[in-house]
Amino acid sequence: MPSTADTDTAEGRVPRTYLGWGVAATVLCFLPLGLIVVLQGLRTNRALADGRMDDAARTSRSARRWLVVTIVVGVLVDLVIAAALLLLGAFST
Repeated sequence: MPSTADTDTAEGRVPRTYLGWGVAATVLCFLPLGLIVVLQGLRTNRALADGRMDDAARTSRSARRWLVVTIVVGVLVDLVIAAALLLLGAFST
């Protein structure tokens, strides 16, 4: 069974770039991994502009994977920081 992005290009739909989500994840979650999402989104845009739909679908899937990883790592880092601050007594009055 083909993946979602494969069926999108087979049906003539344009793959998503995830550029907006990548910028948001970069600012709100975890900068280093968010930049990878942005770069993959830009590569998807370039492939779409050149008419390379297979490359665009592949980089779109990669951008989506990195977006999920960025959000998960960002949430985990925030939880570790909050736990460390809690243990250090930063929230006590």
